[in-house]
Amino acid sequence: MTFQGLLAVWTLCLVCVRGWEAPWFCHGNNCPEFTVVHTNEDFEERFYSASHWITVDVAIPNKEEVTKALWTLYYYSKGENEEKANVDLPWPSIILMEGDGDEKHGSVSWPVPPGTHLPKPSNATIKETDIPAGTVYVRSFGGVASEADAYDNVDQLKASLEAAGKSFNPDRFVAAGYDPPLRVINRHNEVWLFAD
Repeated sequence: MTFQGLLAVWTLCLVCVRGWEAPWFCHGNNCPEFTVVHTNEDFEERFYSASHWITVDVAIPNKEEVTKALWTLYYYSKGENEEKANVDLPWPSIILMEGDGDEKHGSVSWPVPPGTHLPKPSNATIKETDIPAGTVYVRSFGGVASEADAYDNVDQLKASLEAAGKSFNPDRFVAAGYDPPLRVINRHNEVWLFAD
């Protein structure tokens, strides 16, 4: 195991001992757990614990299809499921994009906190997915994020990682939003690139 890997395991163990303290931008929600391994001027290196999500795949990742997927998950959480039950799902909502050019596809997901009972969806497009533990490079920005903002921040993150000599997958990224649409101040958005 590399020194970086040992450091990630050690810091993860500290979190296990002290307990998870979610950052301010989770706004008291049960966000996916992570440990900050290193803070750079332009990005953060995090080690995320394995996490569980509900997901809708998006064949054509444009604004309309992503919005439709977000509403599908929202309505599921508000009782559009076989038990007609509300499900408390925290932020962030994430949009995963994979591929390049015309080969792009994606998905929209919300995290499922441990111990949450998930009723069977009424909508067959909703599925459960797991994201394994791993290292993620993160660039944060504020405001109401647009698609152009996400791509611009991904490009800036890629340039910062290349300058820092970090190895990452250039054809797979996440745009994460931590705020409901009606929140107007203290908004927090992120883009993630996955370490190779």
